[in-house]
Amino acid sequence: MRLLAGAVAVAVAISLVATWTAVAPHTAPSKPKDSGLHLAAVGHCVDSFDPSCGPLRWDPAPGANAPVTTSLTPSSFKGFAGRGIAIDARATDPDARIACHWILFGDEQTALIPSITMQRQYGRWITPAKRAGSFGATYTHTYTKPGIYHVQFGARSGDGCSNDYNPYGGESVATATVTIAAP
Repeated sequence: MRLLAGAVAVAVAISLVATWTAVAPHTAPSKPKDSGLHLAAVGHCVDSFDPSCGPLRWDPAPGANAPVTTSLTPSSFKGFAGRGIAIDARATDPDARIACHWILFGDEQTALIPSITMQRQYGRWITPAKRAGSFGATYTHTYTKPGIYHVQFGARSGDGCSNDYNPYGGESVATATVTIAAP
C-alpha cells in the first residue's frame, strides 16, 4: 500500500510539473543566486585561504629550508648630530627571493617598514621551486641629537611579507650600534 501511495505522489508531482511547464511563460533561465556556500570544486582547495579546505599541506613535501642572512656595514660606528651617516644593508637567502625588508634607525623619527596583510593558508599548496634571492641598499640618515642608537635591518624571504606562503621563506634581523656626538 505504501508503494502504491508513493507512486501516486510521484505521478501527481510529475503531472503538476508538466502542467506548469506547459502554461508558464518561456523565458531564458535565470542565473542561480549565490547562497554564500561553496562546495569544494576541483582546484578550489589548491593554494587556498578557505578554512573549509582543511589544514595546510605542501605538495610535494618541501626540502630543507636554508636560513636568510642579513648584515649592516659598518656594524658599529661614530658620527655627529646634524650630519648624515650612511649604512649598507644586505640580505640573502639561498632558496627564496627577498620579498620585503625594513630598517629602523633607533631614534624613532624615521622608519621604513612595509605594511603587510596576512591570511592563513588552507588545503593543498603547490611547493614552489627553490630560487636564491638577495637585496642590498645604502641608507643615509641624520640624527638630530647626540646619543647611542641601535639600527635594525630586517628582511623576509618567500612569496610575500609573510614567510608562511613559501616553505623556503624565512626572516633575519641585523643590528648596528651608532654613537652620535655633538657637532
